[in-house]
Amino acid sequence: MQLPEGLRQIVAGLLASVVFLALFLGGSLVWWVALGLSVLSYLAFLLVIRKRPLSSEIMLGERVSQADLDAAAAGLAAAGERLRVAAGAAPAQDRGDLSDMADHVLSIRDLILADPADYRLARPFITFYLPRIVETVETYVGLAQRARGAQSERLAELGRRIKDFGPVVRKIDKACLDNDLEALEAEVEALGFQVKRIAGVAS
Repeated sequence: MQLPEGLRQIVAGLLASVVFLALFLGGSLVWWVALGLSVLSYLAFLLVIRKRPLSSEIMLGERVSQADLDAAAAGLAAAGERLRVAAGAAPAQDRGDLSDMADHVLSIRDLILADPADYRLARPFITFYLPRIVETVETYVGLAQRARGAQSERLAELGRRIKDFGPVVRKIDKACLDNDLEALEAEVEALGFQVKRIAGVAS
C-alpha cells in the first residue's frame, strides 16, 4: 500500500489510535502501557504503509523522471497546438505541411509517454529544436501576412526551407514508433543541422 506522505502519517495515526483504544478499553491495560504499544504500532504501520514517491522522484529510465516526462508532454502538446494555429493563418500553400507537422508533434507526445526511452533520445528535439521551430513558423506566418514585392520572394525561399522541417519531424515520429533509437538519434542530429540553416537564412 502506498500513500502520499501526509495521508500516510494520518492513516497510521488513526490506526494507532484504534490500537490504543482497543488495548486501554477492551484489554483493560493501564494507559501508559496501552500508549506505549500504540506508539510501537504507529511505527509499524508506517513501515507497512509505504510513501508514494513524488513525480519528480519516479525515475522511468536513465536520468528520466516522471516530472521530466510530464513537462515534455506538456511542451509537445503546446507546440502542436501552436503549429495548428499557425497553419490556419499560413498561406494556403503551406497549410497542409504545417498541419501535418503539428500532427506528428502530437504523435511524438503520445509515443514518449508510452516509452520513456524515446524521450531520453528525443530530448534535444523537444527541449531545444522544437521551440525554435515553432517560433520560426509563427514568425514566418506573421511576415507572410505583411510581405510585399521583393520581400515576398525572400519569404517564399524561407517558407521552402521551413517545409524541410516536416520530413525530419515525420522521421522522428516514425523512429519513436519503431523504437529505433539509432534512427531517432540520427534524425535529431539532422534536425539540428536544418535549424542552423534556417537561422542563417532568417538572420
